[in-house]
Amino acid sequence: MTGPLNVTNLTNKIRLIVAEDSQGTRHNLINLLGFESDIAVIGSAATGKQAMELALTLRPDVVLMDINLPEMDGLTVTKQIRTIAPAISIIIMSVQDEDRYYRLAMQAGAHAFLVKPFSGDELVSAIRSAAAKG
Repeated sequence: MTGPLNVTNLTNKIRLIVAEDSQGTRHNLINLLGFESDIAVIGSAATGKQAMELALTLRPDVVLMDINLPEMDGLTVTKQIRTIAPAISIIIMSVQDEDRYYRLAMQAGAHAFLVKPFSGDELVSAIRSAAAKG
């Protein structure tokens, strides 16, 4: 599923978009975050272009962004979102556990960098931290 999700009662919740090209991973992340009472997944995207459009339309608090997305990579999307809507915090996810990728993510304007696979606790902590920086 991609696009806006039907979410009600968003008061006092961290509004989040998940941008991940793997449908299974995207689904798992959304399901995992569904257990958090203070986080609401308001949209999901399978491509960088979709992530950009959703972020600029829905104006979430946080975007959880895979570094490797079709159409437009996560670093490019991050730079553009942070330029147009600097209040949106972005967490980059990558399987690449190298300092170079971390530096590129931070230079693009990401608030955090998570190396896959990460624990649910790491994910939720990063989302809460990124939302607080908003």
